[in-house]
Amino acid sequence: MTRYVRQALIEPRRVPATATSALRRWHETWFPTPAMGALSFLLLALLVVFGWRFLQWALVNAQWRGSSSEACPSEAGACWAFIIARWKPWLVGAYPADQLWRAWACFAGFGLFWIWVVQRSHVASMQRVLLGFIALPVVFFLLLLGGVPPLPYVAPTRWGGLLLTMVVTLATFATALPVGLLLALGRRSRLPVVRWLCTAFVEGMRSVPLLAVLFIAATLLPMFLPNGWNIDLFTRALAAFALFNAAMAAEVFRGGLQTVGRGQLEAATTVGLSDFAALRLVVLPQAVTAVVPALVNIMIAVIKETTLLSVIGVNDLLGAVENGAKSPDWIGEANILTSGHVFLAFAYLVVCYGLSRYSRRLEARR
Repeated sequence: MTRYVRQALIEPRRVPATATSALRRWHETWFPTPAMGALSFLLLALLVVFGWRFLQWALVNAQWRGSSSEACPSEAGACWAFIIARWKPWLVGAYPADQLWRAWACFAGFGLFWIWVVQRSHVASMQRVLLGFIALPVVFFLLLLGGVPPLPYVAPTRWGGLLLTMVVTLATFATALPVGLLLALGRRSRLPVVRWLCTAFVEGMRSVPLLAVLFIAATLLPMFLPNGWNIDLFTRALAAFALFNAAMAAEVFRGGLQTVGRGQLEAATTVGLSDFAALRLVVLPQAVTAVVPALVNIMIAVIKETTLLSVIGVNDLLGAVENGAKSPDWIGEANILTSGHVFLAFAYLVVCYGLSRYSRRLEARR
C-alpha cells in the first residue's frame, strides 16, 4: 500500500463564520429586548441633546482668536484663543527660547521611537522595546539638562508642560521596571530577611495613596536629609513616582513569574544551568513577555498620575494650564480655565486610548 507524506505544512484556515449584515448586528447589540431597546433610545436621546449643546459650546460659539481674556467675554462658547495664545508654556514651560531645539529633538525622538514600537513585527522580541523605554529617558535627561559644552545647563525647574509630563512618565517607567522586577524577585528569595523586606515595601507602598507619598517627598523628606544636602522638588517628586509605581510593577512581575512552571526550572537545572542562568534565559523572557500588556496599563496610570504634580507645585501640563489661567492677561471668566481643562481631557483621552488599544493588540498576539 502506497502512503503519501505531505512535504509542506497546510496553511491555517479561518473559522467558518455566518455572514451577518451590519444592520442585524447593530439591532442585536442595541435592541436585543424591548426593555434594552427603550433604554437604548433614552441613552441616544440624551447623547443627542448633550452632544449638540457641547458642539455649540465647543465649535459654534467658540472664540478662536485673541491675546487676553477680553477675547472671551461670555461663557456661551469655549475660549480656544487661550489654548492657541499660550501654546509654548503648555509644551515646554519656561525652557530657554534659544535652546528649544533640544526640547523639539526630544519630542521628535520619542515620536520616532513610538512609530518603531507600533510598526515593528509582531514576532519580534519585546526586550528591545523595554530596553528602549529605559534608555530613552536617560538620553532625554542628558540632552535637556546639558551642562557640558556646547550645551548650557538648564535646571529642571524651567521645564514644564507637555515636555515635563513626557519626561516624568518615561523616567518613572524606566525606573519602576527594574526596581519592580528586583522587588518581585526578592519576594521569591530563599532568604527570609530579603523576602520580608521586599514584601513589606510593596504592601506598604500599595496601601498609601500616591498623593500622600508626594506630600511626604515634598515636605517631610527634606527634614531628614543631612545638613548641606539640597535635593530639588522635581527630583524628590520623581523619586516618589518611581518608588510608588515600582511597587505596582512588582506585583505585575510577580504574577508573570508565577506563570513559568517549576518544571522548566528543574529542566534548566538538569541541563547544567545555574540559578542565575536559568532565571536569565528561561524564566525572565517568558515572564516579561506575559506581562507586557499589564506594563502598558501601568504606563497609562503613570500618565494620568502626573497631573498630581501640580498639587505640590511642579509645573506639569495641568499646572501650566492653571498657571496660564491665573496670568494677568487671562484672569477673567471661569470659562477660560474650563476650556483648558476640556482641552486637557481630550489630550489625555487620545493618548491613553491609543495606549489601551495598543495593549489590546499585544494581548491578541499572545
